[in-house]
Amino acid sequence: MRKKFYFFIMIGLFVGCGGEETNNEQPETTAPEIVSPSPQTPVPESPVIESPVEENTSPNILFIISDDQGLDASAQYDLSDDLPNTPTLNELAAQGITFDNMWATPACSTTRGTIITGKIAINSGIESVPALLSTEHEILQQYLTRNTVTSHYQSAVFGKWHLGTGSGNDSHPNDVGVDYYAGNLSNLSDYYDWPLTINGVTETVTEYHSTKITDLASNWITAQEEPWFAWVAYSAPHSPFHLPPLSLHNRDLSGTDSDINTNKRDYYLAAIEAMDTEIGRLLDTLDAETRANTIIIFIGDNGTPKAVIDTAAYSATHSKFSLYQGGVATPFVVSGKGVSRTNEREKALVTATDLYATIANIAGVTDTKIHDSQSFKSLFSEPEAYERNYVYTAYKSAAVTGWTTRSKNYKLIEFDDGTQEFYSLQDGFAESDDLLPTTDNVLLEAINNLESFASVTQGDVSEVIEGAIDITNAILASKSQNCADYIEQFTSTVNDVNKGKVFYGDLVISQVGDKCIFQTNAIPNHDFNDGGSAFPNDVTEQNDLFEITTSPAISISSTPISLQVDNALMLNGVKVDLLAAGCYGIGNGKIGCNDMAQAWRYDPMHEANGFAVDSHNAHAQPDGTYHYHGSPLALFDDTDNQESPVVGFAADGFPIFGSNFDDEGTIRPAQSSYRLKSGNRPSGEGEPGGSYDGTYRDDYEYVEGLGDLDECNGMTKNSAYGYYITLSYPYVLACFSGTPDSSFTK
Repeated sequence: MRKKFYFFIMIGLFVGCGGEETNNEQPETTAPEIVSPSPQTPVPESPVIESPVEENTSPNILFIISDDQGLDASAQYDLSDDLPNTPTLNELAAQGITFDNMWATPACSTTRGTIITGKIAINSGIESVPALLSTEHEILQQYLTRNTVTSHYQSAVFGKWHLGTGSGNDSHPNDVGVDYYAGNLSNLSDYYDWPLTINGVTETVTEYHSTKITDLASNWITAQEEPWFAWVAYSAPHSPFHLPPLSLHNRDLSGTDSDINTNKRDYYLAAIEAMDTEIGRLLDTLDAETRANTIIIFIGDNGTPKAVIDTAAYSATHSKFSLYQGGVATPFVVSGKGVSRTNEREKALVTATDLYATIANIAGVTDTKIHDSQSFKSLFSEPEAYERNYVYTAYKSAAVTGWTTRSKNYKLIEFDDGTQEFYSLQDGFAESDDLLPTTDNVLLEAINNLESFASVTQGDVSEVIEGAIDITNAILASKSQNCADYIEQFTSTVNDVNKGKVFYGDLVISQVGDKCIFQTNAIPNHDFNDGGSAFPNDVTEQNDLFEITTSPAISISSTPISLQVDNALMLNGVKVDLLAAGCYGIGNGKIGCNDMAQAWRYDPMHEANGFAVDSHNAHAQPDGTYHYHGSPLALFDDTDNQESPVVGFAADGFPIFGSNFDDEGTIRPAQSSYRLKSGNRPSGEGEPGGSYDGTYRDDYEYVEGLGDLDECNGMTKNSAYGYYITLSYPYVLACFSGTPDSSFTK
């Protein structure tokens, strides 16, 4: 006798995207039952591997970090009447985009750690100051070198490092993966007398720090013959507060110890002005062609220090080292190559962590999500092209330990003792009015959403909580079309058959606002890699996050599936990626066909094409991600004389059912409305010729009414729309009837 696995409803209080609120009760859940699926027949494999690659224009990347410069000390923002004169940064902003909602961390090391690893503090290990970056992480420079499309980039780091405290090794930057390093390993005690380390060799220099770092960067850039990525980290305007060279600023300052102690902010702003002058000199050393092909990214690593913060903008306690806006909201400007928006402001929520994926995208990598980093490169040319409803940051110190998360309008801070503060950001960043405690339902739902997002962000799918539901070889039974009805943590124990290796699948489903959050390590709930020979690429655990709307809607027009967007996620945490990057006449015909307009794309499910898939029509991508190319042949049993359950959700939020449906009392498989074209393919130049046999996706045509399903392979039953798995083309879906969520963008 078979048991079946049921999901039951768990719905809580959540705020909708954009601030709409709902108020739903959350019923209790009932324990599920599980059955084993029937065995499947393996599918032969052969060496076809998809490898999407975008055309790479290879811009140079100049990434500049200012140390301890908050919004109240940045002329691009109107938080203060006491601002530095920064013509270079002003010009960059006028020629590009100023971001109003960049979040870093409250300290220099933690921000540098999150940028260079693409991981939030709990995952990078850089949670406090001082810090030591471990060699276990693949830093951004290594990532660019490892990827084929960016391996030609030359990279170097200049200036303040501050990630090697306790290493006892002057070569620490090189040890963790920096090819060329020249700068100061820690904070300065004197801007005119400081230790300069170049690739592990340290000497004392007496040249003004901002000038020397500029010279080092300029000399290296001038020597490059390939595209380059220069990370230039000034120590300015970090203490010690001092008088910069008079030629670099226009302030009338004496430079005496007494004057510096009395007028710290004046000297702090002078250091910013001197840095701005040096940034201008650095840009002026680029010839016209190089400058035209260079993108400039400028960020402050944390907020303004307490000693020099403008108390007309922030409370003195809301400064660097705090979780308030004065500590974590920082200046951010992007300008130059690839930035078509000019003199614009951008209100999207972005974080320093996101710079890892964003810079990788700029260089030519197509993945938009890497580790905890989500690229916002699309904003450089299209306003509102990037969707982010919440951001998170955290910090640990003797004085302040906790986390904070914000939405467009609200911000929640939770300290390590459990106390919370809650602020509205609708009227500015002062955070002077703590809204807690409150009985306002709107505010309570906003708090619930912020807490939920923090919980999701802090979660690690490699850690299985007690009580997680084991779905190993499970057959599903629930037909609920609401992703919120599947909220739970799931685990499985499965085998890589050809490798003889045990894997543990982990999937956590939660909800934030009107989105279900799927955190998955992409390991299935069934054995895999059971074909005649092993996958060309080894399966590895991932750390993926997908968001699925609880309220999908049919769009005016459908959206084609593409190589740039994952198609769906099954309820075992494995994604569906139906397309191959191989087309007739492109390269060797197996990889490199990334133009979705290109004709004659191979169908991975046509057996003669020889894709290396297992008995579940799946294999591993080059990065180790296990994914389905067709019907997973799992999670449902189409031999049952009953309606199939929901087995997953498409990127547009609509459910995916197994094969069977109730046709007015008769249970039968849903039929696709696609068929093979009759006759032969064109046989001229660039055409494959031969009969239409299913080798290519273009061999099929949609005939309305031929089967049960529409052009996207879905239909409406009982007033609800969903996709159906079919054994014939297009297998799962051929297009999106709704709008895909941006979290599915690769």
